[in-house]
Amino acid sequence: ESTLSLTARVMHIGTREKDVVKMVVGDETGYALLKLWDHNVGVARHVREGDSIHVANAWVKKRSYGMEINVGKYGMIERVERDIPAPITFGKREGLFNLKGTLVKKFPTTMYVDDVEHFMCRIVVDGDEIFLLDERARDIQRFCEGDTIALLWLYRRNGGIYADEWSKIANGDAFP
Repeated sequence: ESTLSLTARVMHIGTREKDVVKMVVGDETGYALLKLWDHNVGVARHVREGDSIHVANAWVKKRSYGMEINVGKYGMIERVERDIPAPITFGKREGLFNLKGTLVKKFPTTMYVDDVEHFMCRIVVDGDEIFLLDERARDIQRFCEGDTIALLWLYRRNGGIYADEWSKIANGDAFP
């Protein structure tokens, strides 16, 4: 673990739970998962997608989805008036990445149980097999085979490509 400070753009706000908020942040170098803990969960209520933020005294862990930036009781987050370029680019890379293509195949959603029920839907987009978990398995149901889709903030794990709670599925025509 190491500590850092950074300024980034909030790309996506994922789940907001009682004790943690998960966001995808980015800049011109790429994207990372940001987790806010403790008093910073309350601060997150005032942050919107597209805002620029400054994070201080965060700690970093390397995960299967790339860098995970954690802001806990000794860290802080604040909105800043600064334009941080964070373009949406497509293609596989280390950490979080985006793909765009034709939904070639959508398999039936399956359920599995660990501590709670989870859902998984396997899809094929332009030859890439992608596993959509929980809410993303529900999101894909509004798309049909043959549609152009954009899958944002995917990651690799154990040789597979996954869309998790912080990922997003959108109409691919919205992205040039």
